[in-house]
Amino acid sequence: MKKKFFAGIMLLFLVMGLTIFSPYNVLSEFNEKGAVKSFISSDRKFKGLEIVDIDYRGSNTYLIQTKDGDLMRYFIVMRYNSSIMNGHWKVFEETSREHYY
Repeated sequence: MKKKFFAGIMLLFLVMGLTIFSPYNVLSEFNEKGAVKSFISSDRKFKGLEIVDIDYRGSNTYLIQTKDGDLMRYFIVMRYNSSIMNGHWKVFEETSREHYY
């Protein structure tokens, strides 16, 4: 009985460790805003900008509102998966205020 219990606990820790430290992080899939914030903090385009708002627009697309001094800048961030384990982000700066991107 104790062997099965300890084997189950060890299996649980193994699965959790693989989930957290593997290239395909399942937790970031469930926490989408956390994944976007992590990407924003590491991307060069957002250096020196204050993030005002992150708005989910559907289909893995976010509208990021930033502030650079008194100037408001808007970015469109899209996530696409080239395979099951490879997710990539594309960043576009919004250049038109008439909603033509």
